[in-house]
Amino acid sequence: MPTKSIMFNAALEPLTQPLPADIAAGVGAIIQRHAYLDWVLGQVMYSLMEISIKQGRVIMKLPRPRVYIAAVKELFEFHGLAARFDFDELAKCLERAESARRELTRSVYMRDTDSRALRIQLVRSPWDPGPGGDTQPEAQSLDARHLARKRKDVEDAIKCAERLRALTDKQLRARHRSRLAASRRK
Repeated sequence: MPTKSIMFNAALEPLTQPLPADIAAGVGAIIQRHAYLDWVLGQVMYSLMEISIKQGRVIMKLPRPRVYIAAVKELFEFHGLAARFDFDELAKCLERAESARRELTRSVYMRDTDSRALRIQLVRSPWDPGPGGDTQPEAQSLDARHLARKRKDVEDAIKCAERLRALTDKQLRARHRSRLAASRRK
């Protein structure tokens, strides 16, 4: 089977000055939104485990998307909650959001020296990019369109995670009310 030859663009050099303000703001906004996504996912997990966020931070770190989904499904089952939720869609959204975060935080920001205009390339990390990092292209243009796609990936995951949180909260409250009512009848 023929292998694809690796191309190296000698015109790419690491960007040593700060990112332009619009690019830096876009990258920062995506990372901030991903941090919020992590918080929402934590709230679901901690609620299902019936622990505080402080306790949760001590005992666990957020697992990979498919492991997270499996844990949430098992906790739904443990609590006897009806899991009418598209967990496969959530897993896909979380994987795309994680890929976006990883690309922006683990890549090398390079500039194309053959261009008079500042063209920034996002180049895959020279080190292990982590799980799923092998799917990232070697280099890609970092522009407003690319940032918009990454932002959309994170926002889609947030919407899906917020739906899961709302469902989880609703079902746990209903379960608590039924337990309370049962204990009053005794």
